[in-house]
Amino acid sequence: MNFDSLSRKMKAAQRARNGLAVVLAVSITANLLLSYRISQENTQVVLIPSKVSDGMVARGGADIRYIEALSLDAVYAMYTVSPGTIRYGRDVIERIAAAQDRARLLDSYDDIAEDIRLRRISTVFRPEKIEHNLARLQITVEGTLATYLDTTEVSNTRRRILLTFVEEGSSIRLSRMELQEIKE
Repeated sequence: MNFDSLSRKMKAAQRARNGLAVVLAVSITANLLLSYRISQENTQVVLIPSKVSDGMVARGGADIRYIEALSLDAVYAMYTVSPGTIRYGRDVIERIAAAQDRARLLDSYDDIAEDIRLRRISTVFRPEKIEHNLARLQITVEGTLATYLDTTEVSNTRRRILLTFVEEGSSIRLSRMELQEIKE
């Protein structure tokens, strides 16, 4: 190899190194700017309920763990709502509702969702105690229902939610939900 050839290769390697350094510097600067922007934003995390698969009724008895999980999914879907999770909550209620009660439950959900949209609020239900009456296929969930405007809590009340289920075919489906305030 001669000197001119080595000189050209060295300059090409230096240009490639310098180009890579510029790309790296731009990338680091972009990440720093994005990190700063995210750190300056107020965010609120809404936990999405788990997906429960269809539960079966075997020999006339339903599994209490399944009914409790289904109850919590229904409660979270109906009362842990923000403008960004409205569609998901409606899908959950539609999936777990009994056929004959689906329209009424979805109308109740739509009323709550419209209030959430209009007032630009979020609600969070925090369960504290679950009681069950398997003979009547009823679950009572007690806890607190908090309302948030952005990230500021504006109300927090103790509530009791009575959920009634029906056997539909070989599965359990939600029939009604009643929200009650607990007087202390």
